[in-house]
Amino acid sequence: MNLARSIFGFGPFLLVTVLVALLAATDSRARPPHGQHAWPPPTEYHRLEHPQHRLAYWYANESMRQAQEAREMVCGFAGQRWTLDWEVHYRWALRAAPRRVYQRVEERDRHLTTCRSRKLRDYQRQPYRRDPDGYGRG
Repeated sequence: MNLARSIFGFGPFLLVTVLVALLAATDSRARPPHGQHAWPPPTEYHRLEHPQHRLAYWYANESMRQAQEAREMVCGFAGQRWTLDWEVHYRWALRAAPRRVYQRVEERDRHLTTCRSRKLRDYQRQPYRRDPDGYGRG
């Protein structure tokens, strides 16, 4: 009986002590490190981000640059590929295979190169071409 009383006498105290220690350890792991307000920190978040998200982000920015260039040159391209909506490009790239994403950027580059060549050729023709002997001499 003495043994049972001594075990049960320390049992609840020991149990409470162990639980408090576990809760304190778990609580300290759940909080961000001292001095940081967000968890995970921005640098860690960027490193842990899924590669497909980084590719989609790059693709959306590249698509916007290409679509803006096409608009400025008045190429006349239309459709979802040439929209100036960043979200549309980003969502498409999240679902697409990486190979297809790169192909789409290359396709747009080829279209822009063709448009640029056409604009240059049109510029070199009349009435855009400057008079080699001097403009407006009579």
